[in-house]
Amino acid sequence: MVNPNSTIYKEHPEWVLHAGAHTRTLTRNQLVFNLALTEVQDYILGFMHNILSTSNIEYIKWDSNRGMHEMPSPATDHAYMLGLYRVIDNLTTSYPGILWEGCASGGGRFDPGILHYFPQSWTSDNTDASARLTIQMGTSLAYPPSSMACHVSAVPNGITARNISIAYRAHVALMCGSFGFELDPKELSGEERAAIPGILADWAKVNPIVISGSFYRLALPDYTNWPAAQFISANQSTVAVFAFQQMATVKPAPPPLRMQGLDKSARYRSNAFNGTLGGGTLMNAGINLAWDPMDYQSALIFLYKQ
Repeated sequence: MVNPNSTIYKEHPEWVLHAGAHTRTLTRNQLVFNLALTEVQDYILGFMHNILSTSNIEYIKWDSNRGMHEMPSPATDHAYMLGLYRVIDNLTTSYPGILWEGCASGGGRFDPGILHYFPQSWTSDNTDASARLTIQMGTSLAYPPSSMACHVSAVPNGITARNISIAYRAHVALMCGSFGFELDPKELSGEERAAIPGILADWAKVNPIVISGSFYRLALPDYTNWPAAQFISANQSTVAVFAFQQMATVKPAPPPLRMQGLDKSARYRSNAFNGTLGGGTLMNAGINLAWDPMDYQSALIFLYKQ
């Protein structure tokens, strides 16, 4: 992005995306550098190398903060992406110790090409936990949860004004590879402050499974009031199940929570039931969860293969 009041734009107005003499559309007081041009690529690489080679930087969030509107030709968008990949390939290869995160305004934040270079992307600025659950489930149809960045944010949520428990917020965020808090410690309630050590303990157990395990969408929030997702560790020994109740209901009753991908001949112990149950039973009959009569309930269930 480039501001039209900047020195670089005044020196090289031809370096931005534009369609001939047509008006150049500003968004957030910005225009878009045309990375289809080799000279623009080299300029960006020059100042980025100057910064990164002289500074102790360990994390960069690469945020594309507006859409691409005016195009010089129908082929420009493709050439732009190839130019962007050249820039990012150069930088990530030159500085392998830096963690890079992708981000963009609006939808379409994830790009398979960018995913080759950036291990994670900011999934959405909408951090309302209920909305994020739908967003993350949908994103997982094309991209692994390990590539999603998710946070526990403050309530009431700044976008939806919903006031959701920290347990539910944490369970949604723990489903992603990059987990964090965006909370002001001075504003935390006693309940929130007391919950954080347990959330971090859950993160330590769950995150390796999210990063390297197998993912199952057990029930989607678009189709049920009781969505659920499951992760199985690479060695098949541990299963983490995230279960949710969106709205409190009297009828219908919640359906059984049925797992997937288990060893049907093995037995599993769990924090959700006493004794052990067979993998076949857990996949076919499932288990019944006793939900409180409240909106936005959640549970993190662990299964351990015996």
